[in-house]
Amino acid sequence: MNQPNVRVAIWGNGVSGRAAYKLLLAKGLKAEVFDENGRAFKEDDAQKYSFVVQSPGFSPDHGWMKMASKFKRKVISEADLGFYFSDHKEIVAITGTNGKTTLTDLLAYVSRKLRFSCMELGNIGTPLSEAVAEKQVSQKIVFHETSSFQANSSHMFRADSLLWTNFGEDHLDYHGTEKKYFLCKLKLAQGCSNPGNVFMGSSVFQYAQKHGIDMHPRFNHVRPLFPGDLPRSLDKCHTSVPQLENLAFVIAWLRHKGISREQIFESLEGYKLPPHRLEHITQIQNIRFWNDSKSTNLASTLAACKSFAEKVIWIGGGKNKGQELDTFSSSLHPYLQGAFLIGETARELACCLKKRGIKSFVCESLKSAVCQAFSFAKQSTNILFSPGFASFDMFLNYCDRGNSFQSVVFDLKSTHQVTTKIP
Repeated sequence: MNQPNVRVAIWGNGVSGRAAYKLLLAKGLKAEVFDENGRAFKEDDAQKYSFVVQSPGFSPDHGWMKMASKFKRKVISEADLGFYFSDHKEIVAITGTNGKTTLTDLLAYVSRKLRFSCMELGNIGTPLSEAVAEKQVSQKIVFHETSSFQANSSHMFRADSLLWTNFGEDHLDYHGTEKKYFLCKLKLAQGCSNPGNVFMGSSVFQYAQKHGIDMHPRFNHVRPLFPGDLPRSLDKCHTSVPQLENLAFVIAWLRHKGISREQIFESLEGYKLPPHRLEHITQIQNIRFWNDSKSTNLASTLAACKSFAEKVIWIGGGKNKGQELDTFSSSLHPYLQGAFLIGETARELACCLKKRGIKSFVCESLKSAVCQAFSFAKQSTNILFSPGFASFDMFLNYCDRGNSFQSVVFDLKSTHQVTTKIP
């Protein structure tokens, strides 16, 4: 790879593609970018380039993938490229169906408080290749949020530790089957330099046992904390179901480093959850509004619902990634008072929930869903916006979706305050 005559093709001109391009140029290698919305990758190109760096969005059965295979051209991930040139001290890969971004952010926060030299990279924002190109990772611990897409397309990327929070149905439009999705993540564990540094949640072990998949005996089983395990001085945000699971992984990994629970809890002081993750927005009279726009699958929505002592009024829906809607409804309905649904999945989801006795309404917009949900609320209750599906049918991303929700809620509050003051 270090030879000056090597030519590299990069598939995708997004965040990953641009990071790969920057690193290859920094290493004196020739690279060109191909993108489906710009320059197409053709058979002549497959013969011309030494190897390919693919962006995570390219599925295994993509036509370009078949073309590269035909001419025996190696296809690697952006994470592979960054790992190859990196001079990090340690890589901690963080994956899971739900909570991996928050866990990455939380672990980096606590580790800095404990004076570890570290940084968070990968799916959380900055790609590994970009940080390596800018010489930011030297002798640092890298907390790398690793998606199943990256795991699937990686061949050289090797973590020193793996934190695999949980497992549930997701991304079936990409992987094809739930088992293939599981095996992509398991590849990260099997490639870990020390199986004793692999930490997995209960749902991971349950899936493996159910389907007869062998797990290394040295893999560590991490169980969620209970609210009573936390010091009273900690912020209440840590008592949610997702955060109790995240904290268990933080403690498991840092205890492995010789850090006491007391030191860990002390270092948690002042931590605030990132936006759009089960965030309390405001209250109108006795109705509380929660923004969990980051939720893009059943596991995350289910975890959010379980964080409340009583049933919630749910606002959800969006673009399906291959999830079975009947299964989604069956799992969710015990936690719902009513459902206000948006996006591509709304009508089918409403039918599935109505079969289970849940009052469900298809809404034309997020604004309509918020207003109808508020009118539906009869007494002190929680309105939870936890979509459970991708945002791309209506919004740019989950941040845009969450910001839109907050804007609508605050407009509703402003209007309500004005009308209630009129004699």
